[in-house]
Amino acid sequence: MRRLRNDLPYTFRPPQMRAWLRPLGLAVNRAVHLSRKYKIGKIEGLGFERVRELNEAGHAVLLAPNHSDHSDPHVVMELVARHGMRAMFMAARELFEVNPVASWALQGMGVFSVDRDGPDLSAIKTAIILLETGADPLVIFPEGEIYHHHRRLDPLNEGVASILLKVASRLPARKRAFLVPVGLRFFHDPAVEATFRDRLSRLEDRIGWTPKPLLPVDDRILRLGAGILALKETEYLGYAGTGNVHERLAYLCETLLAVVEDRYPRDAKAVTPPERVRALRYRIRRRLLDAEKLPSAGEKELLLDDLDRVFTALQAHSYIGDYLLEDPSLDRRAETIMKLEEDLLGFPIYPVNRTARVIAGEPIPVSEMLAKGTLPAKGGAISLTELLESRLSELLK
Repeated sequence: MRRLRNDLPYTFRPPQMRAWLRPLGLAVNRAVHLSRKYKIGKIEGLGFERVRELNEAGHAVLLAPNHSDHSDPHVVMELVARHGMRAMFMAARELFEVNPVASWALQGMGVFSVDRDGPDLSAIKTAIILLETGADPLVIFPEGEIYHHHRRLDPLNEGVASILLKVASRLPARKRAFLVPVGLRFFHDPAVEATFRDRLSRLEDRIGWTPKPLLPVDDRILRLGAGILALKETEYLGYAGTGNVHERLAYLCETLLAVVEDRYPRDAKAVTPPERVRALRYRIRRRLLDAEKLPSAGEKELLLDDLDRVFTALQAHSYIGDYLLEDPSLDRRAETIMKLEEDLLGFPIYPVNRTARVIAGEPIPVSEMLAKGTLPAKGGAISLTELLESRLSELLK
């Protein structure tokens, strides 16, 4: 999860597929992103033959993967290509704001932007058109954020279901809409265990502690997590809490959200912490970019501080207090250390090869469900999202 402290105006970037760029883009994806950057040594895919059948039959296919690692879109892009398909992607606006060359390359590979914090009608319209008229699967990550816990699914955004329901209601009789849950899991080479000691020492040093390499790994991880939480509590609450870590995380998240919500109208539809964070970021950025009444220097600094508060609230929400303790496996240790690295150092470290296991679940026949009345045309997004969440959770077990 990356800090979003900016006041940049949003410009929608549409897909601009360039056929000549695709072979080069796939080669770069394999050599640079998968192999070198994210250390994906092997990709195992299951269930994509059915996705290809639906795609070749001309149906509207939306792939909805869980999102727990920065390599997710690169893995899905490669796997879809191996099965003779192209994939279009909806991606966070921030990816397009790195530099113009990156934006141009992404758009040329069929990726288009979305502002996750507001009603991005351009992105929604583009997704609907691609599914209605296109011949390629569309990939949208319904979790929205990267939380680095592969075995636990966070609440899904209803936008994916809403888009596909809209498409299904408008398709001709010969064409049907399918929602495909896609489960991604990552398995580390056992050699990763030898990297834990030095990486934890670096993190301990980062917060001003003397590294304790002789302590057991799990104790160091939990001790480090508690230390970071105490620092954040002191920064925002004025004191370090005691007691149950899960309760302290929930309290920090709720307190920060409540403080910021006191300054902005609360979105009644935003219930979960991620929904509340998105609603607040939308309101804060709208005020930051108010051309008719520019915020003063003091107000701007407060607005940017509020972006930091909601970011920290989302960070607190993203840590699952019992995730490591429930199953202290090699992979969960590695995931937790990567998460701490991203929060403390800015980006996780990928020191050894990993295997990505990707399972395309049984396609959900949205058009058929609409026709039978098991999904209502209006208000069906909630039921469809719940079904998708259930199917995805099963794939992650």
